[in-house]
Amino acid sequence: MVGYTDGMKSLLAIALAGVAMTPCLWDSDTLDTELRGLPEAFDLIVGKWHRHSDAYYEDRVAKLTDKAALTLVDFDDLAVAYEHLDKRDKAIEVMADKAMVLAAKPDKEHQYRYHANLGTFYAHAGKFDDALRELRTAVELNPDAHFGREVYQIELIEYVAAAKKEPAVWRLHSSLRHAGYSVQLTFARAALGVSFATPITQPGWNGPRVLDWDAAYKALAGMLRFGGLEGAELYRGLGELYLSKAHLNLAWWAYGRAIERGHPAASDLEIVRKAIASHWDSARPHKNTGQVNPTEGDYDQKRAEADEWLARFQQAEAEAIERGEDVRSEAALKSLLAVANGTTPIAGDEESSFNWRVTTLMSCMCLFGILFFLRARGGKA
Repeated sequence: MVGYTDGMKSLLAIALAGVAMTPCLWDSDTLDTELRGLPEAFDLIVGKWHRHSDAYYEDRVAKLTDKAALTLVDFDDLAVAYEHLDKRDKAIEVMADKAMVLAAKPDKEHQYRYHANLGTFYAHAGKFDDALRELRTAVELNPDAHFGREVYQIELIEYVAAAKKEPAVWRLHSSLRHAGYSVQLTFARAALGVSFATPITQPGWNGPRVLDWDAAYKALAGMLRFGGLEGAELYRGLGELYLSKAHLNLAWWAYGRAIERGHPAASDLEIVRKAIASHWDSARPHKNTGQVNPTEGDYDQKRAEADEWLARFQQAEAEAIERGEDVRSEAALKSLLAVANGTTPIAGDEESSFNWRVTTLMSCMCLFGILFFLRARGGKA
């Protein structure tokens, strides 16, 4: 196994939060978004799902900082907006203000949200001991919040903290296997050898835990969707889940995203991706399906399309906010998604809107002309 120099350890320690950490945030958008559900698996992996623009959070900050007094929900909204704008110190300050209000007037639900958000901010900042303290308290207050995801979040932070002390952990285990879950990775073991499945030796190890695949998927996918960051370890975990179900195509794409996001075990993940492609090459002649493997060119194309899709959504959202529209409504979201999908012009883009209207008018005129001509010929007959 490749060793890690002291310099590499320092660089990894700095990068840990961005590479792996994405616990979930709580604000007034959370429940609405969760009720809509997760994106389709492939869209989630390649990044073709909506995230609010900076303009959205800047608008929220401007409105809330103008208020004379904040409600408990407002504190969450303001703190999470600051977090999305990479102003984490301000987010933590807002939580301190919320703590004072809660001390005067306790509220169990908002006490939970306080600890959950503060723990997430600490996790993103790389303050893992503080994050674990806050998130464990949050789970004690509300074990079922976020559909049980926070248990997996705590295990993820414990994993990252272990990797901070010993970077070789990145290659030995995923966060799921480090937590002791039994993940069937026969395919990966064949590609990488025994080191990929080294037994867990952490304190308290009592043997493998049964993996609830659906719960684990909802947890990892949910942390990607609702966490505010897109950590490489979450993509790696999804890759393992797909691999355990022999969903090789999704595993190939998920590992690609983990590599793209700078996972420290990227070299191992690339070996698994190549083994998947080799398996496809070997199997194809026996199946006569004519199926063609996805290539790196396909990967780059789909990723570029997803980034362009998100850019269109966020541009349209920023323009709608500039016009003073409420972009939080269901109708507004549908309109913005239509722009992202390229089915309607971006509002405010006069040239695009004009061209779209002219094209539609010309099409209608041509259709009426054809119908009139056919009717006239029928009359003569």
